Amino acid sequence: MKFFEARELNDGFRARMAEYDGFIRRQVGPDFAYPLRMRDWELDCVLQRLPTQAGDYAILDTGSFNTYLGLWLARIGKRVVVSDLFGARWKKGLLRRLGLLPGKPTEAPFFQWRAIMKRVPNLEMRTVDLTRIPYGDEAFDLITSISVVEHIPAVEKALAEMYRCLKPGGRLLLTTDCGGQGKPYGQGVRYFTVAE
Repeated sequence: MKFFEARELNDGFRARMAEYDGFIRRQVGPDFAYPLRMRDWELDCVLQRLPTQAGDYAILDTGSFNTYLGLWLARIGKRVVVSDLFGARWKKGLLRRLGLLPGKPTEAPFFQWRAIMKRVPNLEMRTVDLTRIPYGDEAFDLITSISVVEHIPAVEKALAEMYRCLKPGGRLLLTTDCGGQGKPYGQGVRYFTVAE
């Protein structure tokens, strides 16, 4: 368990975020009007633990919608799968555009986001329920999961599935929300206690 400390917002952090932003901006284009990143500290923790050289890696990025980590991962992996519950994400975006849900100005429209992802030849999009990952055992060298598992009611099942899909020696880079008291799952999210 690791918590953010203000001293970590140093020159190294700023340099990594500038490199990430520059690369992603080149991928999405100069007129892209939505944020390029969220959860900066968590993203930085993951970026620091990625392989530094491109290789024959199979990578699964979970909870990918409206994030751009998959573009970065495609630089180092031979095959990158960006995953989410895309049908539900598309539906929610449609309801926002129709005014039936509150707007979210930081969220790119689904089809605009999808068009960006589809430009990358070694990146594929898959709807994946993390409690039933549709890949065989030992399918991935690396799985990333930034602030995803707190949105899954059967979190233990999801963790077991991610572990099942990792090759021997593979890495699961996972972050999640937690707090002193925690909060049980409800309304689509939970907060883990430090002990959990």
